[in-house]
Amino acid sequence: MKSRFFLCLLPALLAGAFNAEARVKERWLQKSGYGLMFHYEAFKDHSPQSYNKAIDSFNVDRFVSEVESSGAGHIIFVIGQHWGKYCAPNSAYEKLLGVENGVWTSKRDLILEIGEQLARRDIRLIIYMTARAPMRHYKVIKAMGDTLPSINGKPAGPGVDTMSHPRKVKGFRRSENQAPTPTFMKNWGEVCGEWSRRYGKLVSGWWFDGYKSEMSDAYQSLKKEKYNIDTWVDAIRSGNPEAELAFNAGAHPILSLCTGGKLCPHQTFTSGENHGFHQRTKKGQGKALTPKNFPAPQGVIWHLLLPVGAGWGAGEASRFETATLKDRIDLINAEGGAITLDVPVSPDGRIPPGLLQVLRELGKDGKKLKDGVRSY
Repeated sequence: MKSRFFLCLLPALLAGAFNAEARVKERWLQKSGYGLMFHYEAFKDHSPQSYNKAIDSFNVDRFVSEVESSGAGHIIFVIGQHWGKYCAPNSAYEKLLGVENGVWTSKRDLILEIGEQLARRDIRLIIYMTARAPMRHYKVIKAMGDTLPSINGKPAGPGVDTMSHPRKVKGFRRSENQAPTPTFMKNWGEVCGEWSRRYGKLVSGWWFDGYKSEMSDAYQSLKKEKYNIDTWVDAIRSGNPEAELAFNAGAHPILSLCTGGKLCPHQTFTSGENHGFHQRTKKGQGKALTPKNFPAPQGVIWHLLLPVGAGWGAGEASRFETATLKDRIDLINAEGGAITLDVPVSPDGRIPPGLLQVLRELGKDGKKLKDGVRSY
């Protein structure tokens, strides 16, 4: 009787195991359809006054409504980049720099407001952050305890442009082109961890820029230290242990799509940074950038990121016809991948009208199915 009962139960057990495996394999990013990225004020050298003025002008309701009208399932929002200014308060960062809130960080928590509004519309938020200290300010790099820019292995000093290049300064190496220090991993963990715990599950993922080969190569040696890449990632996930993580080393399929393997052991989706829908070759155009043509490592979601306008955070019109965008999104989604289109945004949170029209055309065919899958 027991054996007969087990045989009767076996199909149900196998079906349950299969469904569980399917749920593990398909994560929210694979069901997102497509997303939008916003390099908010990332390329401007703001004063504290001009930065807070810009952020105070941001209309979150209008911005999120425009995003919703596009049918996007997620956004990547730049919290800050190499100029060292961040559009959210952070006491850990402020303490390390020895300043009050409102100098290097905004008084308004723009990320929190955006995250709350997106959550009400079932749109996911991914934070863009740098893997290294902001590179445009020597004093910020030093305050964060990151490796200082160097010339022939010796600190270059504050008088040398931190963004220089060996072609301009012989023997020069930027901070990000050297291994990070344990002190930096501790400090950056405190900075990222503060935001993570504040936002919790309002943030579904993190996209880290500047995770160069030197940082990747330092992973094993840093493990010997109390503070390392593992402790930094633990801090990143302290608010949401299920957050998806991407690490970016540059706009090339081998690096951005991880065809040579994960850049970081904790990577869960590819950064995908590229400039078009096809591989660049000496002849001009190579294979289409798709999950089948450039497979991601096991367990890593394939993701492509490219500017839809004239460049990162630039342009008033789309470089692509709506039909082309739909075709690429459909194909990538069908092969289990995700895609994000970088779109300009004004200081007060407006998407350029010409681009918004194209995005809304994409959104016309987008709808949520009963199981939460977006179809485009």
